[in-house]
Amino acid sequence: MSLSTLSIEIVNCTRCRRLLDWAGTRKGKRNKFIDEEYWARPVPGFGDPEARLLIVGLAPGAHGANRTGRPFTGDTAGDHLYNALFRHGFSNKKISKDRFDGLRLKDVFITNVVRCSPPGDKPDKTELSSCMDYLKREIELLSNIKVILALGKKAFDQLKIIFRDNNFETKNLIFKHGACYTFENKFPALKVSYHTSKRNYIRGIMNDGELDKIFNDINFL
Repeated sequence: MSLSTLSIEIVNCTRCRRLLDWAGTRKGKRNKFIDEEYWARPVPGFGDPEARLLIVGLAPGAHGANRTGRPFTGDTAGDHLYNALFRHGFSNKKISKDRFDGLRLKDVFITNVVRCSPPGDKPDKTELSSCMDYLKREIELLSNIKVILALGKKAFDQLKIIFRDNNFETKNLIFKHGACYTFENKFPALKVSYHTSKRNYIRGIMNDGELDKIFNDINFL
């Protein structure tokens, strides 16, 4: 199976009825996008198939990826992330506006644990479990990955399950911004960061300088 084949499978997924219904109804749709047609279905990963870096968030934003059909695209969290990727040579553009904007990624692939936008940004345990298979398969298909960057604790916790399932000891894996965990057998290193959400920027626990430090560290791994 190729990444493109897996992407088609993800887009056509019907495993989680609650999430599909939520994505399709566009509850709370903002006036800013009132005339736009939302993607409103599962969002596949996006980026370079030969990537060395894999970035993992929790789920598509309700008015970001759920609207545009591309991870971290069309909302503030994505603006911060793609601007940083541009500064560090991973992207040809500063802003990811929509999936037709000509943006190209180099040496990085971006995805989420859950592929549909969940109510309140809170997928339940069954939904997390149902989507886990897709992330595992992406990691297997991205054969050049050297570093996995977890954006936020919820994504980090799910990645810990994948590491555990690959027979790595995970009890010492603690969510701490800037931490990096390495493993034997050439399994990718796990880098940890706060999410690039608007909320975290407003609270001051995340900023462009901190994000730059994360990517500077990754370049040395």
